[in-house]
Amino acid sequence: MATPTLAGSREFNKGQPEARVLRSLATTAEQVDFPCVEQVALLRRHLRHHSPETVALVTSLRPQELNALQWLRDNRAAWGIESGLHQRLDVSHLDDQSRVRKPKSMRVMGMFRRLSNSLFMHWRSRQNKPRHKTTTDFFSAMNAEHHRYAICCLHARQPSFQTVS
Repeated sequence: MATPTLAGSREFNKGQPEARVLRSLATTAEQVDFPCVEQVALLRRHLRHHSPETVALVTSLRPQELNALQWLRDNRAAWGIESGLHQRLDVSHLDDQSRVRKPKSMRVMGMFRRLSNSLFMHWRSRQNKPRHKTTTDFFSAMNAEHHRYAICCLHARQPSFQTVS
């Protein structure tokens, strides 16, 4: 049963049952020493065969704007981006292992990685069985035959991104 400050759910996560409980509390920035805070919450997650995990959350939305059930759902939905673009950047582009530390250099590298990801998405949409294609497949296709496909795409007026699948 959900209340404005307490909500829970049982669902499947990674093929295993997971219990999630969120308890929120109205607060002020002065009370928690964090700017613009209107609410804080503790989210307890328990995935079978794992120790329970508790994380703290903060938001600038008042309880009237974001109740516990909405917050619990929004927290789960926020992971959608992590399994899409961020996963590609972390895994295929090795973003988390980057040794670049200067802000301007990080920004340029981020732009190139996102450009590469956009090219991958375009390439994937033109492949047979696109759902089975990964960023690694794209890199392999562009690197094939001494980068022949990548160079053709750079020089073509209208690149087709058609490669041998």
